Amino acid sequence: MCGIAGMVGLSDEALLAAMTASLRHRGPDGSGAYTEPGRVALGHRRLAIVDLAGGAQPMGSADGALCVVFNGEIYNFQALRRELAAQGAAFRTRSDTEVLLAAWQREGPAALHRLRGQFAFALWDRSEGTLVLARDRLGQKPLYYAALPGGRLLFASEPKALLRCPEVDRGLDLAALDAYLDLYYVPPPRSIFAGIRQLPPGHVLTWRAGQVTIERWWDCEPRPPDPRLTTVEAWAEAVAPTLREAIELHTVADVPVGAYLSGGLDSSTIVAALASRGQALHTFCVGYGPEGASYEERPQARALAQHFGVSFHELELRAEILEDLEPLVRGFDEPFGSWAALLGYHLARFTRERVTVALAGDGGDEVFGGYPRYRGLLLSGRVDRVPAAVTGLAGRALRLLGEPTTARSLRRWARQFLEGCALPPGERYASWVGTMPPAVRDRLYTRETRARVAAVREPNFVAQAFNKAGFGDMVARAWYADLHGFLPENILRSTDRMSMAHGLEVRVPFCDHVLLEQMASAPSPMRVTARASKRVLRAIAGRWLPPEVLQRKKLGFTAPFGAWLKAAEPIIAREWLHAEALQRRGLFDPREVERLLVEHRRGVRDHAHRIWSLIVLEQWMRLYVD
Repeated sequence: MCGIAGMVGLSDEALLAAMTASLRHRGPDGSGAYTEPGRVALGHRRLAIVDLAGGAQPMGSADGALCVVFNGEIYNFQALRRELAAQGAAFRTRSDTEVLLAAWQREGPAALHRLRGQFAFALWDRSEGTLVLARDRLGQKPLYYAALPGGRLLFASEPKALLRCPEVDRGLDLAALDAYLDLYYVPPPRSIFAGIRQLPPGHVLTWRAGQVTIERWWDCEPRPPDPRLTTVEAWAEAVAPTLREAIELHTVADVPVGAYLSGGLDSSTIVAALASRGQALHTFCVGYGPEGASYEERPQARALAQHFGVSFHELELRAEILEDLEPLVRGFDEPFGSWAALLGYHLARFTRERVTVALAGDGGDEVFGGYPRYRGLLLSGRVDRVPAAVTGLAGRALRLLGEPTTARSLRRWARQFLEGCALPPGERYASWVGTMPPAVRDRLYTRETRARVAAVREPNFVAQAFNKAGFGDMVARAWYADLHGFLPENILRSTDRMSMAHGLEVRVPFCDHVLLEQMASAPSPMRVTARASKRVLRAIAGRWLPPEVLQRKKLGFTAPFGAWLKAAEPIIAREWLHAEALQRRGLFDPREVERLLVEHRRGVRDHAHRIWSLIVLEQWMRLYVD
């Protein structure tokens, strides 16, 4: 796991050094550079995980034709190495980077389909004069780029490296801002900076003679059901070996490996598989003070660690973590509004004290169907058959009732559900995933900002993915939308940036593409019904875990942020969202922001997510605009 940076069409060594140095947190164990005057420059910061002595980068092929800087891990590199060696390839190191080079020399871009792992890399072909930027299937590893006049191109793992170049336009991208307010994140290919773009997951960019082409190399649409598998038990029997193999592959390392353990189904399944190997294992869990009792999972996680005989380390977080947002924002270089990122930041720092690699349960909800919104889609299909006038009246009645501040309020979910049912399926799902629909954003903007945003506003990112799915019912289409939106851009982006801020490599075996492609043909009832979720995973885990884990209520990776924000509201109003600051920005109507704060403080509506996204945005403005 590393940080990469570079340029093509120029070779400014001083700029390359500054770009690479800005990524030191991603790779504290070493650095390297490769340059060809006037043509290309590649930089690398290394976090040594595999082949600690021989895996330094940039790395060239044996014949000198190729040079690569690589961020990530190829979990099946040992099997690929044996296969390539049998075909005549000679290896000088034990690294997965050299296996990538050898595979590319034999197969070119087709080699991407052979890689089982998480990665982002830049590969320079000297003879062809081409630079290839490639990103893994789900975007577990980030990759940004900036096009400069004259066909020149910069790239880096994070925007902060690109911002070292004064030619990069760091102005605010209003379309990106508009999307951020709804989704918590800026969806690709945009970034919050006008002059910086993200290479989307599963895409490859090729630069040749100043011209850039971008193509998708992987997708995973829902598929027709496998006729051989007709029951949950049959599916569990088929998927269990794939899941176990994925977990075992994700432990490949020459450094200590641990695991996050919340006591929930996903992380517990991973720990159970790891514990069955009989190796020493460190596990890590986060908890909260008295105000977070309803979110507390440490007792269950502690009991499970004892059950499997693994080490258990716990961290307690309090409201004080809200006071210092600068590390959080600098970790992303963009506004990122999911408060789970703040928890991830502190948990990663705590974990890095003992291990360099940790496995996490990210992706379990998406792959196996764990979110309540999937069950909501099933119910909405029945509501679709109810006259619109009835659901409309119910929705208006719920709005009149108001919304209590508890994030788990049945009334809040019912109101959001019924309002969504009035929309087409794609927009319906997008309204459940997002936090600020267009009408809310437009009320928040000043008149001038509203007019400017209207000229650049783009179709909803989630709805587009939902509607693009070529096969399947609404649950299958939501699964596909989450593989393109919520999972890579919210969950995995947060995991990467908050862990790499501390030089910790977090691996996510539920995001293994072989497992994903196998589950792509699972009928929706194998994932979720009106009464049950994650049916296949529960059937598998039932063989590995104590029964009480399967019966435990889902909590998710969250904390009592609503209560924390309510208690801190006077400080927020004074320090972050006061009228003077808002007027200086000229983006938002101070009266509308004040309304959000007052309603949240009085318990009229729960605006915690919206308030948090505005606080993070203001912190980003202070750091990157001011």
